Amino acid sequence: MSLALLTGSTGVLGRELVKQLARDYKLVLHYRSSEEVLDKLLQDPTVREAVVKVVKWDFSHGKLDKFVEEAISAGLPKLVVLSASYYDDTPADRVSEELFNYLAKVNLVAPIYLALKLGTLMDEGTIVILSDMVPILGHEAYPGLKPSIPYVATRGSLHHVVRYLAKELAPSVRVVGVAVGWVDNPKASRELREKALRSTPTRSFVKPEEIYEVIKLAAKTTNMNGVFLVLSGGL
Repeated sequence: MSLALLTGSTGVLGRELVKQLARDYKLVLHYRSSEEVLDKLLQDPTVREAVVKVVKWDFSHGKLDKFVEEAISAGLPKLVVLSASYYDDTPADRVSEELFNYLAKVNLVAPIYLALKLGTLMDEGTIVILSDMVPILGHEAYPGLKPSIPYVATRGSLHHVVRYLAKELAPSVRVVGVAVGWVDNPKASRELREKALRSTPTRSFVKPEEIYEVIKLAAKTTNMNGVFLVLSGGL
């Protein structure tokens, strides 16, 4: 069974992808701080059997070379799914330099550097960079949400970076972006969830199973490279 690395494994989407990936891969999981979520994931026998290593790391603290060293100590992955990110909606008049720096490190530097570093080390395989719809539609991607200027700035460039990385790492490693629309979050308010469904032409949330099907398609399709796929229900 091949090895996969997933960052952001305890996030709203990440925790669901763990369950999907565990069916097909041995897993190296990254998380930042959610011990309770991680413990719950590992109670699943399928997940527990699949996980070969767990790495706790705060990407805002940097030292990404050290993170890569820790992550690949279990072996070189054939699939890398970069899902870790931090959403922010700080109003423009309250944005600080510290916030810009934090979001730049977590949302921009970490996924790009990890993709580049891991891609140069992998013998072959696929790197999938997961994102929301901001790189595709900008700051008005989600009715009812107003992401901060630093958030839009740090996520918006991913669309172009995927194309760049794909050419740099080819032919051994392919890079594919996946932009995801509204994903159901039970912790969100009823009003926001209803607004999300009304704004989506298909009137449905994007399901983790659908996202994983796209990841699998990217992993097995030889000439899928340097593209940003959209799974949004038509946003």
